[in-house]
Amino acid sequence: MGQLQTGPEGPQGLPLGNHRLFATADLDEARARVAQVYCDHRLEVMGRGPLAARHNRLDGQDLSINVLTYGAKTQIAPGPLEQFYLFQFPLHGHASVNTGARGYEIGGGSGGVLNPDDEVSMIWSEHCVQLMLQIDRRALEQAARAEFGLPHRAALRFDGPKALTDGEGRSFLGLLQFVISETQRGAALLGRGSALGRQLERTLLVGLLQSQVRPTEADAPSPRPGHAPRMVRRAEEFMRENLGAALMIEDIASAAGTSVRSLQAAFRARHGCGPMTVLRDMRLERAWEELSNPGADTRVTDVATGLGFFHLGRFSEHYRRKFGCSPVETLRSALRA
Repeated sequence: MGQLQTGPEGPQGLPLGNHRLFATADLDEARARVAQVYCDHRLEVMGRGPLAARHNRLDGQDLSINVLTYGAKTQIAPGPLEQFYLFQFPLHGHASVNTGARGYEIGGGSGGVLNPDDEVSMIWSEHCVQLMLQIDRRALEQAARAEFGLPHRAALRFDGPKALTDGEGRSFLGLLQFVISETQRGAALLGRGSALGRQLERTLLVGLLQSQVRPTEADAPSPRPGHAPRMVRRAEEFMRENLGAALMIEDIASAAGTSVRSLQAAFRARHGCGPMTVLRDMRLERAWEELSNPGADTRVTDVATGLGFFHLGRFSEHYRRKFGCSPVETLRSALRA
């Protein structure tokens, strides 16, 4: 994990050091401070080593990235988490996890996700340092429905540890490392409510799902005959009504009442391209309408940014490819008429 690796040398080397939540050697304080952001729990020191609790935390909108160590060997018993899922990946040491139905170990390149309804208790080894992703329950379930077609009444459950040393697991950890590294450099990628932050959070959720579950084509029911055209029409109506909004494909799929995979398949069958390409074409057509019927204050830049085109060079390139002229030429021609 490169920069995310840490050792038992102390809190100075913990990732997200510029987002410290607390540092304490007092057991009651550590329990209370962790409970404020997670949930009430029992915390006991089991080993002879001194407690040296350190918690760094980066808050986003639907998730937070956490680095936590207690220094000493500890037992943690939160019971059901209820409102959130918790991904855990030991950067150093290991942890034993008991969910009531089964027990397992994480560490040495493996991690796991705690389900909200499981009766959880854990033992962290001495000097265990955990990288954790706390995720709002509804947000992760919505991502699973949108991306993998999880039925609305079905429960999203994770089962035991997964190795994260290659493939999708390694990619997911690499994305986490990027966010942490940029944060340590002073970049504010999460927590500002920006379109970039929202998209980054969604990418983290999808990355976690891909690294922990293995959905198949059977997971998502095939659209009923006649359902796909209605799905596409609903999506297109939603897009036309929100051309100036910062839409993501998940928003469109939700409005159409389907999953991202089903929506993409339906659009390719009908249009030969994905929904975001259709959305771009709709925005270009609206731009042509506005530039062809300008007011005294109409400017190409305002029209482009108002429709979600923030890279003017690409906007002009797509516009010329579609209409055979530049946006400026359309505006000038309309003003001369």
